[in-house]
Amino acid sequence: MLSWYMNFVAIVGFGAGTLCTLAYLPQALHSFRTKSVRDLSLSMLLSLNVGLLLWVAYGVLIRSLPLILPNAITFFLAFPLLIMKLRYRNVSSIGMNGEDGESFALATNSRSVGRSNRSTT
Repeated sequence: MLSWYMNFVAIVGFGAGTLCTLAYLPQALHSFRTKSVRDLSLSMLLSLNVGLLLWVAYGVLIRSLPLILPNAITFFLAFPLLIMKLRYRNVSSIGMNGEDGESFALATNSRSVGRSNRSTT
């Protein structure tokens, strides 16, 4: 009976960890694909990464694979986003995203074209 209970506890732990990691996966993939972390809060990324490391450390201390594995995987997804946020935090939002940069360039070019047409007449 105790063996069945321990297996059940491990399955619940792995299930919870898997769902939490999968919940974060779409955001991580979107940020990697767009190369933009502009909409992510620096304080959220800092607290998430520190919290994940603490969960991994706690899992190691109590020798709990259901705590170690999902939190380590999520950390390896979240840490690059934190690095991106720190690296590009002082870069202007215009030009970070190709669409914003294109619309900014088009608006600038149309204004300068309009000015050049007005100045020649």
